[in-house]
Amino acid sequence: MAALGSCDRLHVGDILRLPENYDLGPDSGPVDLLVYHPRDDEAGLGLMVASGYKAGLVYAVLPRASGPAGAISTAWLKENWDKWFCYPYEGAMRVIPMETAVTFDWTEREIREKA
Repeated sequence: MAALGSCDRLHVGDILRLPENYDLGPDSGPVDLLVYHPRDDEAGLGLMVASGYKAGLVYAVLPRASGPAGAISTAWLKENWDKWFCYPYEGAMRVIPMETAVTFDWTEREIREKA
């Protein structure tokens, strides 16, 4: 497990762990998002929910500007975090805390820390 800013890019199969569940609110525990290829030439990579009761559902398909082919730039994620990682909570939009989001490499069928 590594902090979001410790790597330059996320690739297909990597996991982005958000510190709270966007459906349940603060202190609800983490939710994992799997980076996947949406098979859309006009889009970038996507994020699919990989844990919890919404596992298997698409969280977002990111724009091509989100990174080079086959990757999501973590610099782009940080710059656009407030737009893509927020949800309505108690009458306002709540941004999921980026500082506690972490990433995992997906290698050889094991989740490993991203260096």
